[in-house]
Amino acid sequence: MPGPDVFRTENRLPDPDRPRRRTWRRAVAHGLALSLAVGAALLLPGQAVAAGSVYPDAVELGSTTNPDWMKNISGRTPLSAMSIPGTHETLAIHGIELSKAQQDFGDSAATLATQLEHGIRAIDIRVRVTEGKYFVVHHGAQYQYANFTDVLSKTQGFLRQHPGETVLMRLRAECPRPNNSVKDCTNDPSTVNDTDIKNIFDRYANTDFPGLFYGPSVNSAAKTDMPVLGDARGKIVLTTFDNLSAQYGVKSFGDHTEDDYDDPGINKKYDEVRANLEQAVAAPADQTWVTYTSASGIGASPMTYAGGSGWDTTHQRPAVVGVNLRLMWYLNGGGGNGRLGIVMMDYPGWALIEDIVARNSGSVVKGGHQAIWQVNADKTYVDSRFGKCMVRGPEFDSSKTGGLVTQRTCQSSPPSSHQWSAVKPSAYDGKGYFWIKAANGSCLTAPYNNGTPPPAGTQLFWWGCETRWFSGNQLWNVIPTPLRVGNKDTMAYKFINQWTGLCLSVDPATAATSGGKVTLDSCPG
Repeated sequence: MPGPDVFRTENRLPDPDRPRRRTWRRAVAHGLALSLAVGAALLLPGQAVAAGSVYPDAVELGSTTNPDWMKNISGRTPLSAMSIPGTHETLAIHGIELSKAQQDFGDSAATLATQLEHGIRAIDIRVRVTEGKYFVVHHGAQYQYANFTDVLSKTQGFLRQHPGETVLMRLRAECPRPNNSVKDCTNDPSTVNDTDIKNIFDRYANTDFPGLFYGPSVNSAAKTDMPVLGDARGKIVLTTFDNLSAQYGVKSFGDHTEDDYDDPGINKKYDEVRANLEQAVAAPADQTWVTYTSASGIGASPMTYAGGSGWDTTHQRPAVVGVNLRLMWYLNGGGGNGRLGIVMMDYPGWALIEDIVARNSGSVVKGGHQAIWQVNADKTYVDSRFGKCMVRGPEFDSSKTGGLVTQRTCQSSPPSSHQWSAVKPSAYDGKGYFWIKAANGSCLTAPYNNGTPPPAGTQLFWWGCETRWFSGNQLWNVIPTPLRVGNKDTMAYKFINQWTGLCLSVDPATAATSGGKVTLDSCPG
């Protein structure tokens, strides 16, 4: 198990009582959330993936994206058997604080597009009829500056780029019929009825966006069974159309749902969320479980429930810890280690999304890969396919200012030439990337190549760490990756070069040779 010096980061332990510097406020702007991902190295073997540990990791999307996490999961997997992160009131970004439920990444469903890129796969869209023929997105009376065409266009564009994914959509006819409160929205015209809403939706699904929806889920005569992933890839599965008499959706969607949203108090809400998730883990995989982590009330906004209230300067966290942060700590610690079902959240953080995604055993890399590395307590980096250690190889010349990076058989007592550490650059804002430093203080470096990013297969070298400018050829994005070798589950990492977008890898052609190449290569999916 990696020890505390493997990654020298400020905030690495998923311990809610550990004091921390007050750096979270810059997390989204400067990518701190990415650096905290490396703290996952301290997990015990066999635990599910842990990601972040501090406040922003639970409530901010940060810069970590995960657009293709479903593609490695078997197509025979029922969606009910998966752990799927989602957003409640997906586009609620306008209005008073009690109306806002998500980070604002722009109107016209740009916020949805960002959520999808970050791994969200279940969405909650509330619509109002306008001009008797269109849907626009509302939260109660508050227009959210998006229409249904925006929603479907953004989702369709994402699925075309990532055809291995699917998106589950909960749809709701938001305006009461007839209007019964000044806080509610009113359809235009106010005489709109169920048949009108059904006809509008059918036009969107069958004429405007043919083939985008999973067909059986938009058959208004009867709800369908939960599909397997292979049948739903590249499509939207309509799970339910609430506040409408037509029988769209999936039969089992509401069978096992926790949705105590009306100001239950943070402590009670978290207990209900955790209890529902634990029941989902223990339940048969053919049952559909849905957990809403969201709630609000007078004086307690969705953000208050998600993140908490007040500020504890000693521990650098909210004085009253919110549901998202508690849930992240719980999942980081191995709680809920199994199928969680669909988890609908307000203000989900990147690490909380990663924790949920990690419960899908099909996303685990099995058998190892030359571009996925295990990081050990003795500071050795071992490729998971060939079991070779990355080594600071022979110098270029007598000046000993640089040299090749190679691989060799690992030793029980590794020499300093076998030891590396991921370190946040100190000379400039690294935006969440790391130097990979050798024991002699040099940095893992991609050849500059006269300013042209080198191709896959290029051998890496060690060189003095650049402090004069932002040198992307020495910067690496560290991505926690669940790995299964034999019957052992563990945490491993992909190291993605900032400049080239390629991954740290052992060269398969020279893997059997001591002193073989360590190179750049295509990243595993």
